[in-house]
Amino acid sequence: MKKYEKLTKFIPALEAEGLGRWLLPEESASGALPEAEYQDVVFRFLDVLEAFAEKTPPKDPDAAQIVRQLMEIFGKEEEHPGVLIGYLENGTIVSLLRELAKK
Repeated sequence: MKKYEKLTKFIPALEAEGLGRWLLPEESASGALPEAEYQDVVFRFLDVLEAFAEKTPPKDPDAAQIVRQLMEIFGKEEEHPGVLIGYLENGTIVSLLRELAKK
């Protein structure tokens, strides 16, 4: 098994379209502001990423930097709900995972 396969196996799933979308006020739970909604695969990836970063952080500095970048992206979502939609749509997350797959 490759070192980072636990993370890189998500590449095909995270390449899919429609992983995140904005719920309009009439669709959202609060009914007041748009809310971000994500497919389950995004949450599964985040769970694996967090566990990986905690239990088996990469020793390779470049790989460690990629894992930190991924963690930062998901951390931004907590501060600014919906920002993750852009990272999914523009391919940033998949690009980082492809770089990790080369390690």
